Amino acid sequence: MPGHSGVGFPLSSSTVLDPARARYLPAVTGDSFLLAPDEPLGEGLQRLSLGQLEEAMAGFVDPAASIDDAIHRARKATKRLRAILRLVRPEIGERVYRFENRTLRDAARLVSGVRDAAVAVETVRLLADRFDGSLPIDVFDDLSECLDRRYLRIRQRIVEDSRAVAEVVASLERSRARFAGWPTGEAVKKVYGSAIRNRFDAVGPGLGLTYARGRREMKRAMISPTAVNFHLWRKRVKYLRYQTEILRSVWPEVVGGAAITLERLSEHLGQEHDLAELLSLLAVDSQLCPDPVERSLFAAVAQHRRAELQVGSNVLGMRVYAEKPSQFVDRLGVYWKSNRLSTGVGIVADV
Repeated sequence: MPGHSGVGFPLSSSTVLDPARARYLPAVTGDSFLLAPDEPLGEGLQRLSLGQLEEAMAGFVDPAASIDDAIHRARKATKRLRAILRLVRPEIGERVYRFENRTLRDAARLVSGVRDAAVAVETVRLLADRFDGSLPIDVFDDLSECLDRRYLRIRQRIVEDSRAVAEVVASLERSRARFAGWPTGEAVKKVYGSAIRNRFDAVGPGLGLTYARGRREMKRAMISPTAVNFHLWRKRVKYLRYQTEILRSVWPEVVGGAAITLERLSEHLGQEHDLAELLSLLAVDSQLCPDPVERSLFAAVAQHRRAELQVGSNVLGMRVYAEKPSQFVDRLGVYWKSNRLSTGVGIVADV
């Protein structure tokens, strides 16, 4: 395993995962992406982070996995990791946050073109299904074929150029070494910071920042419904979704319900973004849809669908962001405290 480099994420004072904490495993991915009710905060976030780093690398080292699956898993895992970083951003400091966030972002970008090209193909299919019966049969066949050929070309370049994949894996391995082997000692702490405190104050400010930024982006998108504004809002919704997933054990019925609503909102905004990106692509390269009549028809139905998705997003967004940021954080703080009292963990620290 590569050694430490640059700065790193001070999640725990332990240098390895203690076997005594095995009762918390394997809650690292999927529906288990959450802290256990009685789990120390720093250790729990370290466990989740290591699990996501393993997930991000898994597809690239599994000979049975396709490159598409590997890239999709890596992108999703790195977004979850970046949500964790934002959750403790005020706790770990800007220097550490920016280094780790940039590292994960840049690693995912190396192979993101394949996923983006595949999404363009899927976007046309979803649009055709949405307006099935309202449009001439197979009206977008040529566009689908052109986008599919484009996707295969981009995919082939990644498959043939193993350097990009190797660089992604190497970067993720270095990140895992930092997360798993956090150095201790007073001299190091002066440079890197200290471990995450086992109290809500360690995550409350970061949660509030994510919520407040999403609320501002929502208002901006409602006032000026541009593709850029909706995309910026979408990114904040994703981070808040993952953060509520992590914390949903404090009250699964309520916080888990919020996470589900955020997932629906994220899907709405994601489809809106995909349509906007495809329209932008066609504006740059009209040869993807050379028939001007078909291109005009596609633009019309795509804009219609975008308007539908924007309305749906606004409705869901008004529910999610109904509270002021301080009210949202205070409410989650009460859930945290009551959960810790019920499990007998952190009573002194949190009361």
